[in-house]
Amino acid sequence: MAVRAVAVFHVRPGKYGQLFEALKVVKKIVERGGGTFVVSRQVFGPQPGSVVAVGRYADWAMFAKVRSDAEFEQFLERMRNNPDPPADVVSSAVLEEVAI
Repeated sequence: MAVRAVAVFHVRPGKYGQLFEALKVVKKIVERGGGTFVVSRQVFGPQPGSVVAVGRYADWAMFAKVRSDAEFEQFLERMRNNPDPPADVVSSAVLEEVAI
């Protein structure tokens, strides 16, 4: 069963480039672990300009592998302790695909 991790960011003024550079690091880690990673910008909707990042994993084991990656843990710690982050997390969720 596929798993997706989704994060929606409100980008601080003038900081799209910084956010995208940070997300490139996440993309590298996710892809190294076997997942895929895409980033989109909301054009229309309740939060135009927001950036949505989605990591897709084949199963929970792959998700756990990526989330426990030492480089990923260090990256998250740096982002949490950044006194001037490029964006604020509006929402985040982990979704499990459902067969219909």
